[in-house]
Amino acid sequence: MRFFHFLFCLCLCQSLEIKQNEAFNADVFAKGVPDSLEDLIALIERENLTPTGQKPVEYASYIWSGDWSNADVRNVDGENRQLTGDQVRKNLAKIILAAKNKKENIDTKTTNTGELTLADIFPDANIRIGGDRPLVIKQVSDTEEEDATIEQASTTEQAETTEQATTTEQATTTEQATTTPEPTTTTENPANFPKTGDLELMVEDIVYSGHMLHWSVEQAYLAISDIWGQKYLRFAEIPPTTTTVGPASTEQPTTVSLRQADTASEEATTLTTEATTLTTEATTTEVPTTTAEPLPYEIKTLRVPTDTVFLIQPRGRTEGTYPLLVPVHDFYNYTDNTDEVILAFNQRLHLAHWDMEAQEMNVSVAEWFNSRDATIEITEFMVPSAAWVDPLGRLLIGTHDIRPFEKIVTQSIFTVFPNSFDPESTFYELTKISCDPTGMAWSTDNSTLFFADGHTKNITKCEYDSWKVDVSNCETMLNVADEVSATATPGGMATDENGHVWVAIADKDKGAVIEIDPETNTVISTIDVEDGELVDIVFAGDDLDFAYILSKKSLYKLTGLGVRGMHVPDFIWKPELKRRSL
Repeated sequence: MRFFHFLFCLCLCQSLEIKQNEAFNADVFAKGVPDSLEDLIALIERENLTPTGQKPVEYASYIWSGDWSNADVRNVDGENRQLTGDQVRKNLAKIILAAKNKKENIDTKTTNTGELTLADIFPDANIRIGGDRPLVIKQVSDTEEEDATIEQASTTEQAETTEQATTTEQATTTEQATTTPEPTTTTENPANFPKTGDLELMVEDIVYSGHMLHWSVEQAYLAISDIWGQKYLRFAEIPPTTTTVGPASTEQPTTVSLRQADTASEEATTLTTEATTLTTEATTTEVPTTTAEPLPYEIKTLRVPTDTVFLIQPRGRTEGTYPLLVPVHDFYNYTDNTDEVILAFNQRLHLAHWDMEAQEMNVSVAEWFNSRDATIEITEFMVPSAAWVDPLGRLLIGTHDIRPFEKIVTQSIFTVFPNSFDPESTFYELTKISCDPTGMAWSTDNSTLFFADGHTKNITKCEYDSWKVDVSNCETMLNVADEVSATATPGGMATDENGHVWVAIADKDKGAVIEIDPETNTVISTIDVEDGELVDIVFAGDDLDFAYILSKKSLYKLTGLGVRGMHVPDFIWKPELKRRSL
């Protein structure tokens, strides 16, 4: 037995390799060893390797990007040794595949001498692939000779072992089995692992002065407000279409074949040559038309002419801001119209109908004076903030002073539209700590409001009363100037399915998107954006699995985050509701 342990110690190596035997077929590795995070996600999802309660993308991200610098590899004899993060990460893909193969081929609850459980290799990862039985990875030497020596020594030792030795071996194995469940007690949440994404510039210079975004889940488009550019935009990506030219190209040969059947062979040959010539000419003339590829998106523009607004009082004519645009869900189909929006001209809000037949349109005089309208509370030198919709479809708007004082003392005023065009003042506690509201989002259970202020640079969370549409017990989660940089300013925000808050950060040199865990008030992820003037962020798409980011000038798309956003409704309009008494 001592001889066996001596030989085993000789085969310890400094990197993990998978022994290619009946349980670990080399063909498996040739077919499916992932060499990127995307491939590892696909492998884990395809082979159903995800532990209960974890998503494939989170699990793969943890394995691929985790800090394995302190990986503790423990052998059955209790000996520990350290591997570098690169050594461990280099073999992760093979370990995953080998573990699955081991699970399918080994029917035992214990491990044998010279084998490591996957939990032993990664004690902090809480890795449990397909059931509670320990999964084992063989450690082998760098040469086949040593492997052969170990196998031969193991076979000889087993042949010479007495029944008593066998009993002792089983006892040792049982001891190992009792120690393997220990690592499974770790409770680290994969949702808290740092995330990365792929950033794409969708449209450069789409606006003059971007102010806010709203993704309409119901109508599948992005509403964009250009506050000083005086336009509202409706942006929608166009799904790629497959152009089929097969039927058109097969008609020519069919026609030629019919003529060949009715004419002599010489004439048929002539016709075939002519048809080929015509086809070539036709193809040549069509080439220029294919060079002008259509844009992968559609943009519609809506404006409110000042002549329309001041038709009755032309002497008061002045230019106005375009601060907010929110799609409307007409709950009772009161107007018999679709594609309705709430828009603002300065502090005046109106219900408008978007003509989908027009690429650019103006709100008409008739629509401006005959549609539902309201006015928010505002003082001199103030402009409305962006607008936000709470989980029950109520519209919330703030104000901020545009005068560039060194020390701003003007407090924001908040107005709520409770499913009607009857505005009410609200958020009195938030008013005390707000000068420049830039972002709002709600927790997944609707009990907490997250709030960003561009002047104080604070990210705040408050208890949210969905009945009164008011907040209380507000406290600062973090200050962006302290956590990101002294020149950073928070912008719009959005909540994901894990309850984490994503915030667009504007900064002097470059911007960023940060992910905050409200439970610990810490920044989990930081995704840099070369554009330093970020304004807003929203989750979008049919599955809310990517995000749009708006800067002062351009629109970006962020994919590959591995999380989905929380559903944000359009403004839900129920016109017969009466004013509530608070």
